[in-house]
Amino acid sequence: MNKLQYRIKKLFEVNRTASIIALSSAIGVFIGFSPYLGLHTVLAIAIAYVFNLPIYPLILGAYITNPITFIFIYAFCYKVGLWLTDINTKISIDWNHLTWHDLFTNVKGMLIPFFVGTHVVGVIASIMAYCLVYFVLKKYRGW
Repeated sequence: MNKLQYRIKKLFEVNRTASIIALSSAIGVFIGFSPYLGLHTVLAIAIAYVFNLPIYPLILGAYITNPITFIFIYAFCYKVGLWLTDINTKISIDWNHLTWHDLFTNVKGMLIPFFVGTHVVGVIASIMAYCLVYFVLKKYRGW
């Protein structure tokens, strides 16, 4: 049995209701899509502790963004954010005379579409994750 099959099997063996496991997975997916790179694991553990949710589905969902996928996910989220905010960001950096002010001015215009895109896509992906996990658990467990 490979690692992915083992992790999925372990998800189904969590001793909680299907709705709680699905909720935990959905919150994990939302965290995974959030722009707070580097804090995903900490956020997942904190939310699991505070709300008494099973940690394994939360962590598994949060790791949807990993070193292989995060570039593609964040690029897609940024494009969605650009489309939703209708902000036209033109990066004009004079690399020969680069100052901190120029760098922050250019990055500031990119942050709003990025934050909007990651949160909107995160909500949509979370809803999809909840439905998928809930119905698969119901079918797998026969509840």
